[in-house]
Amino acid sequence: MKVLWTHNYSPTCQSSGVFMFLLADAMKEVGVDVHLHYTGSLRNAWRLRRTTEEIAELSRKFDIAHAQFGSACSLVTSRAVCPKIVSLRGTDLLGSDTGGLVARLHGRVVCHMTRRALPAYERVIVMSDRMRAELALHHRRNHEVEVIPDGIDLHQFQPMDRREARHRLGLTEDTRPWVLFASLHSNNPLKRPQLAREAVAAAAGKRPEIVLKTLTGQSHDQVALWMNAANVLLLTSTREGWPNVVKEAIACNTPFVATDVSDLVEIARVEASCTVAEATPSALAKGILHAIDSPRPTDLHQQMQSMNMGAIALKIRSLYEQVSSRTPIAA
Repeated sequence: MKVLWTHNYSPTCQSSGVFMFLLADAMKEVGVDVHLHYTGSLRNAWRLRRTTEEIAELSRKFDIAHAQFGSACSLVTSRAVCPKIVSLRGTDLLGSDTGGLVARLHGRVVCHMTRRALPAYERVIVMSDRMRAELALHHRRNHEVEVIPDGIDLHQFQPMDRREARHRLGLTEDTRPWVLFASLHSNNPLKRPQLAREAVAAAAGKRPEIVLKTLTGQSHDQVALWMNAANVLLLTSTREGWPNVVKEAIACNTPFVATDVSDLVEIARVEASCTVAEATPSALAKGILHAIDSPRPTDLHQQMQSMNMGAIALKIRSLYEQVSSRTPIAA
């Protein structure tokens, strides 16, 4: 089966879309011939029209076209002549509700493009149950929707002794409790880095040795070491699909403290070390202190077994087979 993957993750940015490239490799391992097509910048009408025409022509050579993001990526892929699937990953569903006027206007445009494109797609993939509910509520799409989160490489992300992880990072002497904040861009308003700093400062007011570590621009290989070296991961986002950094932390037995995004509350209900809190410094600080004062979990990584990269690749391959043969999804 030949599948065209359209995406707008810049090949010049080391950390951009890492999960997608890893998943593409996993798809090839389960027998799907994936062709990656980078759309380039789509910030003007001429580029949108030309790229739409290019993809429509290119799609004649494929069994399925799979847009890897909503917004402009889904719009230019919506005219593909073969069966189409789109994956929505978070901000492409509802846009942005933080930042300045420009960021908010951009978020509205993103949302509008996604809404225009959706009717052309036979199937829609979302990352979480919450996204499926939001898709139905805000875009009136409640049919042919699949919840398939991005996969994680459980061979790369697995528990390691915290001291060993810090030793490999060259930070053996640092025995302080680490709160890890991870973001591709350190000033991304959707991630609310200022709230993260305020939350850690509030926690440090009671435990002065607590330190905030910001992870950005690191190679994927280094991320697993940082996840194991930290005492707790802090997520302060306004919106998320299913945050990959939380998957990676959980796979390393590192608990999280997070705002109420995605389906994280479902994990926090069964894992005492993890906390979903109100988006205030005091509430997040309470969760941070709880995680640091609690014994490190020993079986938290079991929560990620269903998101193993190989298992996710098989689910997507099954979906491709259903769409290609036009058979209905089993109830």
